[in-house]
Amino acid sequence: MNFKEANQILKIILDIGEEFIKSGAENRRSEDTIYRLCDAYGLRKVNVWLITTNIQATVETDEGDIITQTRFVPSGEYNFDRLDYLNDLSRRACAEKPDAAELRRMLDEVLARPEQPKWLRYLAALMAAVGFGVFFNCDLMDALALSVIVIVMVALGGKLGKVENNPLIYNAILSFLMEILAIAFVSIGFGHNSNYITIGIVMLLVGCLGFMNGIRDLLNRDIIAGGINIVNSILGTMGIAVGISLAILMMRGVM
Repeated sequence: MNFKEANQILKIILDIGEEFIKSGAENRRSEDTIYRLCDAYGLRKVNVWLITTNIQATVETDEGDIITQTRFVPSGEYNFDRLDYLNDLSRRACAEKPDAAELRRMLDEVLARPEQPKWLRYLAALMAAVGFGVFFNCDLMDALALSVIVIVMVALGGKLGKVENNPLIYNAILSFLMEILAIAFVSIGFGHNSNYITIGIVMLLVGCLGFMNGIRDLLNRDIIAGGINIVNSILGTMGIAVGISLAILMMRGVM
């Protein structure tokens, strides 16, 4: 493999690694995929450094050329359906070793897959929020009010996520608006306990997955990656606390 071919292959491999991270794969898994792909294509002395927002890879070709590429990874929305197909793609690429053009076509095919229907997102959010709400003593009226709030929350969250990636600001805005709505519903009799409704709201925003991934990264000695995940989760939690607290302070005359 000459320098040009190796450079193109490495570029596509980093594209695959980037999509792994954006789709929700843990860092160690994404890094392992890049190593396996580079090894399958005969790239030697592979060195990969990967965190949540950055990929750096240096490889050596059969001809002795050294190639280094760096990739910034923008934050993305978790997509486990895409991640499943990316897994299949990486295994197939390791087994068949297609050329750069074919590997690019295979990746583009995965990225072009239609998104899952939006009603699944609403259904999942309703099951999670209302389920936790009922577990923590929501009655029928509270559950109905929470259901309406969740539908509004998912719709608004999808719009807000396109313009705001900071977890503190994102969670603060959403939790503030949803808590205002919860208190307003209770004040007009559509629901009885805003505190119980709030529990369902919090369950959709709290970043448990990111926090646990961060702990796992720390245990795997990926200190920087783990620290980033944990800090993002803490910032998101602070946003929830700030948003709900401001809503309660503003609406205390109504409660």
